[in-house]
Amino acid sequence: MSRKNSLSDNSVVLPFLVHEDNADFPRTELVVKTRKTMPLKSFTDEVRACRDLERFLKTPTILLDIPHTQLYKIMEEMVTKLQKNLDMDEEIAIQATQGFFTSQHQDDTLTSVTQLRQTIQGVKYRSQGQTEFEQSWLTTVCVLPNIKQSYVGIARLRHPVNFGANCEEVKFVVVVISPQKQKFTKSAVEIGRTFSTLLMVDVQLRLQLTEAEDEAQFKDVLGKYLHQLKDRRCHKEDVEMSGKSENREGDKSYSWRDVGRGVYDDLRRRLPHYKSDYVDGIVGKNTISKLLATVLFLYFACLLPDIAFGTLYQESTGGKLNVFTCILSQTFGGLMFAIFGGQPLLIMLTTAPLALYVKVIKMISSTFTWNFSAMYTMVGIWNAIFLLLEAFFNLSFLMKYSTRSTEEIFGFFIALAFTADAVTATITDFDLNYNFPSATDVNSTAVIGQCPTADLCFRPVNSILYLVLMLGTLWLGMTLLHFKNSPYLSARKREILADYSLPISVVTFAFLGSFIFRDIKSEPFYYNKETAFELSVPDVSNLPVVAHLAAMGLGLCLSCLFFVDQNVSGAFVNAPQNKLRKGSAYHWDLVVVALINTVLSIFNLPWLHAALPHSPLHVRALADTEQHVTSIGTVHDEIVRVRETRLSGILSHLLIGASLFFVDILQYIPVSVLQGLFLYLGLSSFIGNQMFERMLLIFTEESSYSPTHYVRNVPQRTVHMFTLVQFIQLIVVSVFGFVNLYYLKMIFPVILLLLLPIRHKILPKFIEKKYLDIMDQ
Repeated sequence: MSRKNSLSDNSVVLPFLVHEDNADFPRTELVVKTRKTMPLKSFTDEVRACRDLERFLKTPTILLDIPHTQLYKIMEEMVTKLQKNLDMDEEIAIQATQGFFTSQHQDDTLTSVTQLRQTIQGVKYRSQGQTEFEQSWLTTVCVLPNIKQSYVGIARLRHPVNFGANCEEVKFVVVVISPQKQKFTKSAVEIGRTFSTLLMVDVQLRLQLTEAEDEAQFKDVLGKYLHQLKDRRCHKEDVEMSGKSENREGDKSYSWRDVGRGVYDDLRRRLPHYKSDYVDGIVGKNTISKLLATVLFLYFACLLPDIAFGTLYQESTGGKLNVFTCILSQTFGGLMFAIFGGQPLLIMLTTAPLALYVKVIKMISSTFTWNFSAMYTMVGIWNAIFLLLEAFFNLSFLMKYSTRSTEEIFGFFIALAFTADAVTATITDFDLNYNFPSATDVNSTAVIGQCPTADLCFRPVNSILYLVLMLGTLWLGMTLLHFKNSPYLSARKREILADYSLPISVVTFAFLGSFIFRDIKSEPFYYNKETAFELSVPDVSNLPVVAHLAAMGLGLCLSCLFFVDQNVSGAFVNAPQNKLRKGSAYHWDLVVVALINTVLSIFNLPWLHAALPHSPLHVRALADTEQHVTSIGTVHDEIVRVRETRLSGILSHLLIGASLFFVDILQYIPVSVLQGLFLYLGLSSFIGNQMFERMLLIFTEESSYSPTHYVRNVPQRTVHMFTLVQFIQLIVVSVFGFVNLYYLKMIFPVILLLLLPIRHKILPKFIEKKYLDIMDQ
């Protein structure tokens, strides 16, 4: 989303007409306000920028964790500290404290930013005409006639404070006191502009200053930042401090003629960061806590779907693939990608579309009496060959045509797949257990709790418990995930509960189902320890030529599925709002995925590729966020920093591998809890999905529409038409993905690729391109 940043200097001129207070007539005055805009200060072009910061660091005045919420008390404490540190005259200190405010009555009632004489704030001008104030900091300046030098102080408040309109979550207050007669470049406003630019443009600097434990560490952060700024000037880099990654090589477009160029550039971009991929997982405030929470999250988020999909594989392949092979595949593939992958934040997983595709291969093999194991190996090998060709011929450049709307259709489908699986499993359980004896058996208690046949049981309480455990897992997980937005406990404790929301919900309801309600017997997931896995390579030489040709065709379609899944997941992870700094590696990741799946195919282990929503959830789990209040009063979380580390993927998959030694113990986790996890993953994917939000608008009263950018700038009918077209595409994708007809599932990956030309060639004929671009922002 394009935007223009600037600083706003809000000046307030003292009144020219005043009525004194009395009992009958309150004090009144006229206030003249002037708003001026200033450009951000360039630390590469303007000499005074670095000098202002360098001068401050020689004798810094820093106050940390001020508990006050009144502006007057904050200013008073700041001036007192300036007086003590810089030997300021006491009379000047009194004048300075009063000079910051327009009112002559200096007392505890001075709490609003509107009572300050002159302030500087940051403003973002969005491309849709929306104006947003940066509300996490405030700079206020004061000019005095009887001083010889300038004074600067920085205060960090203990908690964000609401100082009024457009200043509702202030964490930092910068005060500048300057002589009245001063060179323009050394004026109070120019000095304030220096420090305002620092706080405005670099979110990570702001985060490091927030995490500083004492004044020495606070000063050290600024000192290191000054050193970086000087290095940039020495190398004469024309860098605009926008807080975004300076390395944008990942956005290059390649021709298919540049064979291997994309892979080479990915390696050249990522290899210098390989050491930091490990260090960043252990260095920094709260990093170890975040890492442990993420490892546990990934352990449950990957292991439990492996169990569920392993059960599906068991049924569809006659035991050739099963729970054990799924966990083994997850361990090997996840570890290999975490170590050698270009973008380690991507999470490898076997998915519902892959499970459906394996079922297609099994059906075709059974129809033509071909050996399934050999067919599986050959389809996998052909898939890997096509993936390598796609990587070396730079076909990932096609993903530049993938817009937000097409990615949201695919994300919506994945969320529906998780949700549908949970709903289907619940219906199946109710059909089996939620039955009652007939009227002739009403006096017989023997039949209650028994199963007369394999398809009929009189165990209604089992179904009720199934529903309670599934919905309970969902409820507790979602509640704890959003607990950080509640007013309860401290901010750190709320964050910890949110980080551990999934492990806590799974363990809690697994304990309830297996121990508290142990008298209610429920069927565990199927696992046969005796026939778990046989390490062998199938003989593909016995397959006829037509089988090899069929395997090549199936491998081509399968590579399309891998290509879309891998690249769309990468697009979600590398989205600009995640503020990743080490760059992407789309082409190299395809190479790694191809090599991993070659090994898995040879030994008949389930295939893996990058998965939604696990990959973007992995990013969120490793991120630090800030809450921002928009100009319309809504609050949203904004990612400040992501710990781009390989350790979370490595450690979580080592734990998953350790689970191979106690798979039978995992049977204590009720199947209903697994389905609750699926609901959690599915419903959490709808949060932030713009397509889902626009679908809700159809059923929402117009006066209650949220003033989003597309509501403000696109005609209502066009918004609904665009949403309807997306919904139709979703239905088509779902039909090919869910309907149990193998010839439809064979071309499902191709249907996903067709979303790209539909968006760029067909939709512009019905909806104006400018409106399409706005809704895809």
